[in-house]
Formats: sequence, C-alpha cells, structure tokens
Amino acid sequence: MSGRAEFLESIRHRTRAGRYKPTNAPDVAWTPKEEPGESRPVEDPAARFIEELEALGGHGERVESLAKAGEYVLGLARERDAKLLLRWDVKELEELGIDAPLGETGVEVVVWRDLADFREIARKAEIGLSTAEWAIAETGTLVLEGGPGKGRTVTLLPPTYVAVVSVERILHTVPEAIEKYAGVEVGGLPANVCFHTGPSRSGDIEMSLFVGMHGPGDVHVILVGR
Repeated sequence: MSGRAEFLESIRHRTRAGRYKPTNAPDVAWTPKEEPGESRPVEDPAARFIEELEALGGHGERVESLAKAGEYVLGLARERDAKLLLRWDVKELEELGIDAPLGETGVEVVVWRDLADFREIARKAEIGLSTAEWAIAETGTLVLEGGPGKGRTVTLLPPTYVAVVSVERILHTVPEAIEKYAGVEVGGLPANVCFHTGPSRSGDIEMSLFVGMHGPGDVHVILVGR
C-alpha cells in the first residue's frame, strides 16, 4: 500500500463510527454508542431555547416586558459587582432605560459607537450587553449581526455577556437561520454574522475543558414577550 493510500485508509479507520478507540480517551468523545437520532420537535420555542442554553451552562430568563428585562440587568450588575457595562448602540437597549439607574449605583455605562479605543474599554468591562438578530430554539444559539453600533468585542471580551431578544425572533432550527441569509444579495448582507452557542468552551489535546478562555464564560439571554 502506498504512503498516500495508507494515510487515507488511516483517516477512514479513525472516523468510522464505533471502530476506533484511542488509548486512555473516553469512549463518548470518539465512538458513539449508537447513531444520532433526529432532533425532537420544537413545541415551545422559548422554553426549548432556555432548556438548551442552560444545558450548555448558560442562563435563560423569559420576561413580559423590556422594563422587566432592565430589572434583570440591574440585578445582575449588582450580583457581579460590576463597575463598567459596555452595550451596543441600538434602539432596543435605549428602551431598556437602564443607563441612568446603573449610573446611580456606581456602574459606568459606555455605548459602542465604533471608536478606535473601544477594544481597550471592552477589555475592562465586566458586562457586555447586546441584542441578537435571531435565537435558535433547538440549539440555544444566538445569531448576531455586525454593523454600525454593534461591535463584536462587546459580545466577546467582557466575562459576563447578556443578550436581550424578543420571543418573536426565535427560530426553530439552524437551517431556518441559515435560510434567512441564503437568498440575500451580497450587497444586502450584514458586515458579519456570528452564531454564539452558550459560554465559551475551549478544549486542549488532553481533553481538558476550559470555560471562558476565548470568550465570556457567563452568558445570560433575556427573552422578552409572552
């Protein structure tokens, strides 16, 4: 067998379900006991989203109004003893009405306006606050669009990240989310689209899992609406 053929056969062997078991590695990471089944139907999108998010170590809360969402953020800032909150410059977060109340409790609120020094500010912030374009029920995923006033570092650098999302923006499945962008002309696409699923998780070669290594380890999603 040639070197190339042997190499390819080795890859096939290691990726064949149930056939390969590396030494001292847990079975679940390499050899599924059975073929994965179909995802169960999404009957209550909001409840399913929260269930999936919390299974990943995130925190989900459903509230009736933006006022209640604002109360959640205020309470979280107190719990985290935050001194700096960085948020997107979008109408929905203006309507939360939390900037002044946070300031009264000693929390500085900085609004992202695409200034050159905002990476440094984001690095110092304890909490990042944004909206999301979509939420995906079956995976507990947020779909974030970049653009003016929507800096990516708001959602990546602060150790605690909070997203406020209307229940009307919840999709059932990942394909539904992808379909939202599939037919859009190039010029009509946002600057970037990111899929965020739960707290940041990073694994090393020894299969040790670290939470919060390359992104926020404390993720909260507030779903607004009945």
